[in-house]
Amino acid sequence: MIVQTLVGLVLVFASATLRLFQGRPKGEDEWSAFAVGIVLSFIDGFTVAYLVQFFPVFVGKFLFHLFLYTLLASISIVFYAMYRNITDIRVFAVASTPWFLIIVIIIIARMLGLPSVFIF
Repeated sequence: MIVQTLVGLVLVFASATLRLFQGRPKGEDEWSAFAVGIVLSFIDGFTVAYLVQFFPVFVGKFLFHLFLYTLLASISIVFYAMYRNITDIRVFAVASTPWFLIIVIIIIARMLGLPSVFIF
């Protein structure tokens, strides 16, 4: 788990650096957007690093690729939002799309009684 944590921390430092290029956050909105961006970048980076070890197993599964690519898109959205100093929480809600997707996938897999969440 040390590698995944380090990847998450690298993304945290990268997104914080992108935000701090614009100056220190001033208001409550900027601080909350900064905190949400930091948390999302860590979780996304940690999860991508964790999923890399399962790539040979799930390489033929469409849902695995969909989840992985939405994670990469989420990282890109967070980086862009931090760089442009976007404080609109809706941007970060869109960046949370992989997490809404995996919740739906888990619910479907449990309803079907399958041991893996990446069904097809």
